[in-house]
Amino acid sequence: MALADIETIVVVILENRSFDHMLGYLSLGPAPLPVEGLRADPAWSDPLANTWDGRVYPLHRLGPEVQAIPDPTHDHNAIAMQIAAAPAGGAPRQMGGFVQSYVRFSDPAPPDPSLVMGYYDAAAVPIFDFFARHFAVCDHWFASLPTGTQANRLMAMSGQSSLVDNARVALPDQPLVYDWLTAQGISWCCYEWGDLPFFSLMPRWLPEIVTSLSLSALGGRGRFRHYSRFAAEWADPAPLPQVIFIEPEYTDGPHIDPNDDHPPTGIAKGQSFLADIYHALIANPARWASTMMIVTYDEHGGFFDHVPPLPIPAEAGGYPFATTGVRVPAFVVSPHVAPGSVYSGALDHTSILHLLADRFTPGRDYSPAVAARQARLTPLAAALAEAPAPRRPTPSAAALAALREAVARVPATPASGGAVGDPPNAQALHNAARRIARDHPELLKAPGWERLAAYLATA
Repeated sequence: MALADIETIVVVILENRSFDHMLGYLSLGPAPLPVEGLRADPAWSDPLANTWDGRVYPLHRLGPEVQAIPDPTHDHNAIAMQIAAAPAGGAPRQMGGFVQSYVRFSDPAPPDPSLVMGYYDAAAVPIFDFFARHFAVCDHWFASLPTGTQANRLMAMSGQSSLVDNARVALPDQPLVYDWLTAQGISWCCYEWGDLPFFSLMPRWLPEIVTSLSLSALGGRGRFRHYSRFAAEWADPAPLPQVIFIEPEYTDGPHIDPNDDHPPTGIAKGQSFLADIYHALIANPARWASTMMIVTYDEHGGFFDHVPPLPIPAEAGGYPFATTGVRVPAFVVSPHVAPGSVYSGALDHTSILHLLADRFTPGRDYSPAVAARQARLTPLAAALAEAPAPRRPTPSAAALAALREAVARVPATPASGGAVGDPPNAQALHNAARRIARDHPELLKAPGWERLAAYLATA
């Protein structure tokens, strides 16, 4: 079984983009892949246009220079409108409210409502094009819930959510995958590009996060580590944890130069971030040979997608949902997938948790909640090649050089400074930064905390 050959699972979750917005182009052009993406036929695309205030907003290509998009609202009320409203052509009778939601829920109103109907192509997303053609793209991966960041990240890292929309203060305490991995004796760690991991929002984790990151700056190897050490630690023959989470620098968080793709942050720096991770992984061929990296997004961020959510009911924070969230980009990057393969099995964020149980505790469910969802989904492990074929070599030197050049050509916008995406999530991360400064003022002068100190100096 291919999954048994995987010794290290790497998980990267970015922010707020839909499948059609980032990967729908893969079904177009001279070398299309068989994904459920966009079509060049106007008879297909014209009926999917959105309408607002008497104007029609069709699907259209965004050039790579289009980076700083004002953040669309993506709480559960806005997403309900995006999913339920009919598009201009009336068929399908949903997935037509993206422009309407963008205008109705934005304050101030967006200067260009058409942006949520735009899609990028290979020129703007070169690392994604590379992943799709050399590894596996998942074209039916959905956010677990039709709501925002915090609830969906809780689903990805817990299998359940005790809240429905983003909290401004802190996340309520609930068991996380970190607890499950520890209880099962499975080693894990998180590498952080920025200063604050997402679960700094859960006060129970803050002491270990602070201690681990402080040690990491001095060469220690706790369970939370600075990403600046990842390449060297991956290349080192010393053992690494079996499960590795890698987090970007969040637009909503105390930041200097975010790369999580959350508007208004552009996508260029996220492309560079993922390319950096990939180059680090393949630099150790022996370790890479038994590695599986999963890349996805927490939710669609208000951008158009034409595929309706899956009819999987759920409850979050006492609020009942009838469906999953909207489809998001996702990849399985590993020597154990067929190049250019498309995995069309139904997936959501809890598929990550099911995969971990499938690999490390076979025969035992991750949890009853995850098992209940998996009855309506397909195993992520099936994205791996079924036949025990010889491990594929890494792409050629010429292909890797072309990738580096393509990523470098994407025009990055300047750092977004104090601009943030979702205000409640941003406030919660700001409060976490303040708690660190209050409880550990000595850290603001310590190695490894320079970026947080710079943020707090101007916040």
